[in-house]
Amino acid sequence: STKYNRLNHTLQVGSGIRYDIRKRTEEGIAPSTWQQISEAPALDVPTYKILIISKAFPWSFIIRAPAGSVVTCGTIFEELHKRLQWQIEDAEWAIVAVDKRRKEVIEKAAKSRQAKDRDTRLKRIDWLGDMTMFEGLEIDKEFETKRHLPGSASVTETWVVRFGKR
Repeated sequence: STKYNRLNHTLQVGSGIRYDIRKRTEEGIAPSTWQQISEAPALDVPTYKILIISKAFPWSFIIRAPAGSVVTCGTIFEELHKRLQWQIEDAEWAIVAVDKRRKEVIEKAAKSRQAKDRDTRLKRIDWLGDMTMFEGLEIDKEFETKRHLPGSASVTETWVVRFGKR
């Protein structure tokens, strides 16, 4: 659709790229594909800062271009992976602790992940449960407006990341 045509095809919903965000890019994206997309600009105009929000998690991520470059597809995949590896903080857990369903999703995902990586702390990636497949970025002005923290600066390039079942 034309409203997304500023966005690199790789990042669009339905582009066909299958990337399990739990994995580092070099494990989750075929080397031949990575070679083609990693340095490709995320948008058709030079963009130095993109804000990523999601209906699937409560965080917002400002992704900045590496020095002397623009935000690339590779930067977006790498930053999403990296930031979802961060630990769940106490205040975040306090919100989840009273949400039985979300708590169960996180604990189940954590148990499965911990069997592999031996890291006993809860991570943001666990919040997604089994919905860890990157499906793409989209514009959702209504959600963006609701999600915007009052009093904080808005970012022109705000995109909503969508995830699907793995």
